[in-house]
Amino acid sequence: MRVLLTGAGGMLGGAIQRVAPSAVQLVALRHADLPVEDARAVERVVQRERPDWIINCAGYTQVDRAEAEPDAAQRVNAVGPANLARAAQEAGARLLHISTDYVFDGRATRPYREDDPVGPLNVYGRSKLAGEEAVREILPQAHLIVRTQWLFGVGGPNFVATVLRLARERPQLKVVNDQHGRPTYTPD
Repeated sequence: MRVLLTGAGGMLGGAIQRVAPSAVQLVALRHADLPVEDARAVERVVQRERPDWIINCAGYTQVDRAEAEPDAAQRVNAVGPANLARAAQEAGARLLHISTDYVFDGRATRPYREDDPVGPLNVYGRSKLAGEEAVREILPQAHLIVRTQWLFGVGGPNFVATVLRLARERPQLKVVNDQHGRPTYTPD
């Protein structure tokens, strides 16, 4: 099986590279290699590589900065997945798209289910939801969408690493107590 991985320079993309079985022909591309917001570049790379699957780990992930840079978030998180979906459709490939729990409004008192109503509260969440919607529309029968939250692992800043670092540096920690989530170890 041939797999094209976008966002290979990120924490999740790096973990996928480390755990991919040797039987998988993995073509791992960083943003510099394939800016997913560039439709022509995406089409050219997908046509050249002819993957069976595309795994989209590319993303504008700076939640707070997205408020000041909504166009950048939209290009990577919405336009990028649409470009990948169109290229996958043309190549007969399937698309595994990584999304986020930020597509929800955060008010649930239980873990979210995939069919719960969405209601993103910020630019980041809206851009990720737009990416999901594009993937569903373009590839209705040839996609998977995985919503992650609180990723941690090697190769990037994350809540777990930050807390561990601060615990070594400070005698006492103060953290928010109004957020609930499911830490997800990237190699899993």
